[in-house]
Amino acid sequence: MKYTTIAIIYNPNSTGSSKQLAADFKANLEKHTPHQKAELIATEYAGHAEKLAYDLAKATKNPLIISSSGDGGYNEVINGAMKAKAEGANPTTGLLPAGNANDHYNNLHKEDMIEMILEGKSKVIDLLTLEGNSKGKKVLRYAHSYIGFGLTPFVGAELNKTKLTIFNEVWIVAKALFAVKAVRLKIGKKSKLYDSIIFSNVDRMSKYLNISQPSRVNDGKFEVTIFRKRNKIKLIILLLKASVFGIKEDKQVSEFHFETTYSTLAQLDGEILAIDGRSKITIGIDKKSLQCIV
Repeated sequence: MKYTTIAIIYNPNSTGSSKQLAADFKANLEKHTPHQKAELIATEYAGHAEKLAYDLAKATKNPLIISSSGDGGYNEVINGAMKAKAEGANPTTGLLPAGNANDHYNNLHKEDMIEMILEGKSKVIDLLTLEGNSKGKKVLRYAHSYIGFGLTPFVGAELNKTKLTIFNEVWIVAKALFAVKAVRLKIGKKSKLYDSIIFSNVDRMSKYLNISQPSRVNDGKFEVTIFRKRNKIKLIILLLKASVFGIKEDKQVSEFHFETTYSTLAQLDGEILAIDGRSKITIGIDKKSLQCIV
């Protein structure tokens, strides 16, 4: 496929290598494809990447929109691209790994991105969806890798601040355990406390937490991993097990329903979303909906 435009979105204020990766990729791409220029676009505020991706997707017939970012920045790009796609656009997205964890990139990356562009190759993958209420409004949000409730969004912000190793990731999580409270959710007819519930389309979170057995990103299903409420020591042991050996998911489904009992937070990839209390939540899968190069 010949792209009508190639744009690389980056965060100039990133603590990582967002700007440099974007510039290096542009130079390398244009060296191999002098007829195909790429545009560098800097974000100006939180959420700007979503608007940029939407506008770029609507502007031309076959755009390639690349995010030089971590999982959170790419989450913004796919949400903008999917909004445009719902209105008839045909975007392809790409990802340069400029974050700490780079879960999506590390789980999917196998081929050289520039070679994929030269050969007109792409992948088609599933996206997770979240439908519910946020700030009094119904929302539909997409996630490329995971959606988490409970411990996940609380810890996510701290993990994103630090260059991760298997040791300091577990230490950050362990420290957070003594500050975070379990989340109460109503699944079916029963309301219970959960340390964390993770809906995932990849095997690993934050680089070292193996949250499910090998999964596929295009099978129309996602994995559900449930950490039921337990004492802190047992939860730390479980997280250590997940980091070193991995844990088996509780179930694999294409749809999951539950209800919040009070306002809480959800983490979609690296982005945090406030969810209203008494909100009926549906986690689903949009099968083979995203065309991408990763």
